[in-house]
Amino acid sequence: MRGSIRTRLLAAFLMVAVLSAAGLSYYFLTQIEAYGLRNLETRLYTEARVSAALLGAMYEKSSSAGGEIVIPAKEISSALADVSSETSSRLRVLDAKGVVLADSGGADSLGSSYAARPEIAKALTGAYGADTRRTELGRVALYVAAPIRTGGTIVGATYASSTTFSILTLLSDYRRQLGLAVLVFALATFVLAEMLGRWLTRPLRELEVGASALAADHSVRVTPEGPREVRALAEAFNRLADDIENSSIELHEEERRKSRFVSDVSHELRTPLTAIRGAAETLMADDVSIDDRARFLSTIVSESDRLARLASDLLTLQRIEGATGELPLSRVDLRQVAAIAVEALEPVASERGVTVEVHGEAPAVLGDRDRIQQVVANLVDNATRFTPKGGLVTVTLSRDDDHAVIEIADTGAGIPEGDLPRLFDRFYRSELSRARTSGGAGLGLAIVRAIVTGHGGTIEAANRVSGGAVLTVRLPALKDEAGGR
Repeated sequence: MRGSIRTRLLAAFLMVAVLSAAGLSYYFLTQIEAYGLRNLETRLYTEARVSAALLGAMYEKSSSAGGEIVIPAKEISSALADVSSETSSRLRVLDAKGVVLADSGGADSLGSSYAARPEIAKALTGAYGADTRRTELGRVALYVAAPIRTGGTIVGATYASSTTFSILTLLSDYRRQLGLAVLVFALATFVLAEMLGRWLTRPLRELEVGASALAADHSVRVTPEGPREVRALAEAFNRLADDIENSSIELHEEERRKSRFVSDVSHELRTPLTAIRGAAETLMADDVSIDDRARFLSTIVSESDRLARLASDLLTLQRIEGATGELPLSRVDLRQVAAIAVEALEPVASERGVTVEVHGEAPAVLGDRDRIQQVVANLVDNATRFTPKGGLVTVTLSRDDDHAVIEIADTGAGIPEGDLPRLFDRFYRSELSRARTSGGAGLGLAIVRAIVTGHGGTIEAANRVSGGAVLTVRLPALKDEAGGR
């Protein structure tokens, strides 16, 4: 079936209603027919017994007079006819051989033998006999026979019969009324089923409207109502709509990031390529002095190194952000990692005239030791770069609830307030870093944030009240290291 749910419900309701009505009608008609037969049998039996008792007394009186029993057939038939006219039944009187002696229905059956009929055979043996047969018109005919006794001897039988209605005759006699009742019942069932179908399918129609609107507007939601199954379907629809909306937002954001990334990469590549091209074109001239030639060659080398560092940083960032859990994870001692990173940067810090110190302890974390060491190294290198000679960079380790905390603080000029929100964006460099020859491509802090985020942590930057900047990294601590939980 390819119709709507409402059409199927309507057809199902009509089918159930019709079958139920037909079954109940047949049951009640059968019970009515049986009830009519029981009442008719009781009446006929009473008539037969009363007639048999009266005739038995009359026969006994005639026998006690010393004469031969003479049965006044005409008088009995007339009397039976008078009684039958009041009761709508037919009465007969039979002798001991089952031959009809008197009949309330007329003289046609007089002399006929009914001895072969089972109810007559039982009555002539002294028992009560009854039988039911169908007439040619489809009605039910009931026959009852009772024995006539005289002095303990069976001298004949009384035979009562009548017809009553049957299921077929009821259907035939009341076909117009039954047809009208069936029509009214079908219309009432149709209206009820239509109303019920609309009520049941209304939440589904709302879901259909919502699904159609979702294609154009991902913020569309439906209200869960109706039966439990429909509410569950509506809730599932809303969850799907949430996923679609979130995926759409993420997709648009990813497209925006990709577009910005391409734009930023193009911008970052343009400067060194322009410098390399300019220097190369100048070297192609014949009148370039030896000093200028050395200077231009040095420019080409330095800008090539810059391009190499940029490519390396881009590959590093891509590997970190594209990681899907295949990085080696192990228990990382942050004190040991910080000490190694600071020791590796000691020559650079000394050259810049900056002192780097490590203080405190932090709980161990689960992560990639090399990546976390890279975080500390990048932040310390960045801090020493913007700290004047004689300054101090402090790496402080601590614990905050169930997180391990790494703070890198310097005594430099701090970070401009306008640069704080975008400090960790790709290729973003503050005005301070752009003004310095030591400024990089703006990927170092983006790499740091990617590593920290990949470890389930957070990083934030702020300015110290006493001067300088502080960058705070929080990483989830191992449970056995965070208060024994």
